[in-house]
Amino acid sequence: MKRRLFYIVIFVAFGFYSCKKDNGAKPSPDSYLPLTNGSSWSYQYSSDGGTADTLVITMTGGSTKINGKTYYNASSVFRQNSSPGYFYVGNHIYATRTIDGVSPAIELQLLNDTASVGFQWITQPTDNGKIGNKLARTVNSIKEKNIDRIIQGRTYTDVTHTRVLLQYDSNDGYGYQTTVTYDFYLAKGIGLIENDANTLNILHETETLFDYTIK
Repeated sequence: MKRRLFYIVIFVAFGFYSCKKDNGAKPSPDSYLPLTNGSSWSYQYSSDGGTADTLVITMTGGSTKINGKTYYNASSVFRQNSSPGYFYVGNHIYATRTIDGVSPAIELQLLNDTASVGFQWITQPTDNGKIGNKLARTVNSIKEKNIDRIIQGRTYTDVTHTRVLLQYDSNDGYGYQTTVTYDFYLAKGIGLIENDANTLNILHETETLFDYTIK
């Protein structure tokens, strides 16, 4: 089966634990990523290779400490496989942490809810700053705020559009080069309504929300 780029965003196998101070926030149904127990989101998945699937993410209750931060537990279910998932909201940052095969845990920041349009910040996607043997980083930015977005015939309001560039150090004197570009659309009080992955301006995969329940 073709490896989905969104596995980097959604799927998680395990995390590394520590006893640092917890700086997570309690789940709120009014945030851009409601992590309240029992909330769920159903997405239509499609790829440029013609693959179609559905993905259902459900908050299962409870939390997991990873590197001193509180991540809220979820299940992520495609038609033929499933995996637990971890999501984080704290200090105005919204993130998801994943495992991609045997690679180290990858964490992407989906949003900084205090940042203005055009704001950009750089983070490292793994604990040691590497994916495989290459140095890696993510360049995060706010592209649009307070927009309307029509998805599956439904209009969502108060939407923020963010972009994450996953980059590797080319190690050839040209510095960091973008491998995958992720575009995220988050609606206040609903959560992630769309995410797209592309390389070299070619859209490879997209997931769009068609149903949700916020508890």
